[in-house]
Amino acid sequence: MGGGAIIFVYIILFVGVFYFLAVRPQRRQRRAHQEMLTMLKKGDEVVTIGGMYGTIKELREDYVVLEVANRVKVKYLKRAISQIVSEEEEYEEYEDYEEEPEELEEADESQDEAEDESEEAEDESEEAEDETGEAEEEEPAPPEAPKAPKAPKT
Repeated sequence: MGGGAIIFVYIILFVGVFYFLAVRPQRRQRRAHQEMLTMLKKGDEVVTIGGMYGTIKELREDYVVLEVANRVKVKYLKRAISQIVSEEEEYEEYEDYEEEPEELEEADESQDEAEDESEEAEDESEEAEDETGEAEEEEPAPPEAPKAPKAPKT
């Protein structure tokens, strides 16, 4: 009987850990998302679960109409709204986007410098070969294919 009691304790322990690590956090997240959906109002800037940014133009019980570009409206289910975007978040994202081209320019400059250095090294090695009098031997061109004989005129 002692072995069965231990297994029962392990099962109870496993269920308890599973509840606290999986079920409870998911409930909290679902409750927070539901509260966010109830706070939606016309004019809010939102992001959908697919990553589409838009402004709420019409709000119904089950769906919202988002304007994603000038005069372009798209209908989404309310539950497809991922988050409300505040202007501060947009500004931070814009700053991050502005920093990327500078980083890319720096990377391009370092790549150009590396290419210049490799070209200079090649030029120096060619000059060294010229000074020693040894030239690179060129590989002979492959022989041309024989031409087909001309057919006699009749």
